[in-house]
Amino acid sequence: MPHPYSILSMPQFITGRGSVSFFSSLGKTKIGIIRGGKSYNASLKNTIEKLAKESGAEICYLAQIRNEPYVEDIFSCMEEVRNFEPDMILAIGGGSVLDTAKAIHLFYENPDMAFEDALIPFTLPALGKKAVHVSVPTTSGTGSESTSVAVFIDRVTQVKQLLLDNHLIPHYAVLDADLTDSLPDSIRIATAMDALTHAIEASTAKNASVMTQAIALEAALDIMEYLKEALSSCTDREAQALAREKIHIASAMAGTAITNSCTGLAHSYDHPGPAFGKAHGSVCGLMLPYTMVLCGPHPNYAVLAKRLGYSGNEKELSQALINHLIFLRKKLSLETSFKEMGIPEAAYFEWVPKWADCSLPAMATQMSPAAMDSEKGRILYDACYFGKPPVL
Repeated sequence: MPHPYSILSMPQFITGRGSVSFFSSLGKTKIGIIRGGKSYNASLKNTIEKLAKESGAEICYLAQIRNEPYVEDIFSCMEEVRNFEPDMILAIGGGSVLDTAKAIHLFYENPDMAFEDALIPFTLPALGKKAVHVSVPTTSGTGSESTSVAVFIDRVTQVKQLLLDNHLIPHYAVLDADLTDSLPDSIRIATAMDALTHAIEASTAKNASVMTQAIALEAALDIMEYLKEALSSCTDREAQALAREKIHIASAMAGTAITNSCTGLAHSYDHPGPAFGKAHGSVCGLMLPYTMVLCGPHPNYAVLAKRLGYSGNEKELSQALINHLIFLRKKLSLETSFKEMGIPEAAYFEWVPKWADCSLPAMATQMSPAAMDSEKGRILYDACYFGKPPVL
């Protein structure tokens, strides 16, 4: 029997430009760092090392993650992790880095756990016996710093594997927008599309509470309203700085929303990404309007459309939001079909039957308001490939 209440699970958030310095205030002495590629630049490296030295802490670079992580990325550094025995796991980077840090923390504290056992949702042990986990995102998209999930790719099957448990939520999430200022617009846009997808999908998940929906809807609005000003084309530097911080926080809010509800069809059907080497955020953002047709009309779509200035009944407002997202993609020079993205047609459709079937049992599919089956999945992939107008 379901509980008559809901609990909002989240990390302790640290916000503000310059807040990356927070980690040095925790009094830890052995800091194990998991970082990204370009995001962990020389300037940031010097800042982190200076802060650690001033606090009397020793640091050890445990892993550098450059792409969407594979399962073996977790274990390739475990011997070094256990030899160093960190009392802080400090993750600095994009979603792949933050996800990998969650898994490294899990298996560091539970060395006898098999990866297959860790795949059973909501069965993982509490973390923090050996180390505190501080997560510092350098992109504004995945929301991994506030989520209970870590996603990895099976190198052989190219299918996603998920670790899922609220115990994976980092103890602290440091939201320092300074770390996003050097991002190229292409990454800023792609990651924002991922966060926007999180927010809109979380607002419609069957298990979303009233509070979760409120967080999700505000995150979606902030991303849609501030993304243009966050780009390098904005000449008002004060407005640009505010917009980037708004989107950075909205990304974490969207992550909190999916942690306390779920993602949706764009995430459970996003297999073209790993199969063809396309960025997760780009794939999810492209698929979002097409998946919304399967989920709508929906009252929360109508709420967002009203706040964007549209009018009409629930169906008309829901369609207006879908159209708004398609127009937004075009305005940002983003593809609206996988064909435009350059994915080869024959190879794509060879995978479609498998994708349509393996997406059905996913939690994101089950929590979606859409009633999916294999045929609807194939129709969805067809629409996404050719860019057929998403009409309710």
